[in-house]
Amino acid sequence: MNIKKIVNIPASQLSEDELRFVDDMAGLLAPWGMAVMSGRVYGYLLLHQGPVSVNQIAADLQVSKVAAWNAARSLEEFGHVRRYGEPGSKRALYGPTDNFDVPMVKQCVLLGALGALLRNSASTVAKGETATRLRAMSQFYVSIQQAMEASIRDLNAKKSLRKR
Repeated sequence: MNIKKIVNIPASQLSEDELRFVDDMAGLLAPWGMAVMSGRVYGYLLLHQGPVSVNQIAADLQVSKVAAWNAARSLEEFGHVRRYGEPGSKRALYGPTDNFDVPMVKQCVLLGALGALLRNSASTVAKGETATRLRAMSQFYVSIQQAMEASIRDLNAKKSLRKR
């Protein structure tokens, strides 16, 4: 006879609309390569005024503490969230950063590298229409990179003005 242990998971404190937001955020970020759990945790953290403990994240999203912790650490590594210490405790709290441009900065670097590879390779590995296509692709990726960089500069300039 196989007996399964039943774990009592507290009911989520999130409303139906909040849970939908969390799941929608995860669904939108998944095609960008973000794990679904990380997307859910990110969406969850965006809804909070201040940092939240892994225990609270796990309880509200009804997931294991390990899953919540792994997602929070992954988000921290990519610059989406920040870890906060709690005085007198080893417990970590997590909250979204105000630097929501971090993922876009990384995308700019990738776009620039892709554009350079295509531009530099167009004449060495391709000829005729293929080389023309590679050069056009290069120009497109570089123009997207430049537009994103301009938007990031504008965002940071506005942040600087608000701090004054």
